[in-house]
Amino acid sequence: MKKMFLLLFVVLFTTNIYAQQNAFQVIHVKAEENSQDNIAELFDNFFGAKKMKEGNAVALERIWMGGPKDMTHRVVFLWPLGGQGFEEGEITPAENRAFWSELINRVEAWGPSHAGRFINFIEGDIEVNPYVQIWDIIPEDPESFKKAQLELVNSLPDVFKGRFVGFGTYDINRPDGATHWALVSGKNVDDHLSFVTELQTKHSKKFMKYIEDRGGVELISNFTFENLRFIR
Repeated sequence: MKKMFLLLFVVLFTTNIYAQQNAFQVIHVKAEENSQDNIAELFDNFFGAKKMKEGNAVALERIWMGGPKDMTHRVVFLWPLGGQGFEEGEITPAENRAFWSELINRVEAWGPSHAGRFINFIEGDIEVNPYVQIWDIIPEDPESFKKAQLELVNSLPDVFKGRFVGFGTYDINRPDGATHWALVSGKNVDDHLSFVTELQTKHSKKFMKYIEDRGGVELISNFTFENLRFIR
């Protein structure tokens, strides 16, 4: 069985909620068997040793359930719009080529790539809650979804304490037609299931209000991953 290894999508900004000024690009890959540690070291050595522009980041994740067929990893770049990349003079073209050449040697197949923006992003504790669940969706009213998500989180601070919560767009190469994504983090799979149970039972009125206020939502897909690295 192929080892799963993936770069994604959780960025630790200095304030709680960001509007559509921050962006991401995700590239799905299928890693060679037993290559996880080598790829992690490659990213540590390359990105950890170079100074990126303010707000830029990469995150290393491992997919557990769902995601594009046969893909085991994804490489995700995060940046503020208009400020992508490394500081001037940090990398040479030769260093950049060498990095991608080494990565290619550890990748069995390349999958789809997507890009989009953040609408909501509420920071959590990546060490306590490293497992993230993402829903690829088509909301009928994105503005209502945005407001309802924030209202639910703010109304239950103890329930959402330490969890990443987010909502954003897919703008380029939308996965299976999904226009948006939403996410929440947790400790593990059991914690995610317990979290939903708590919302539906102990906080059913607030949860049902959230469902009503956010409007209709078409679910396209759903997957989980574990954060392994975060570099900025």
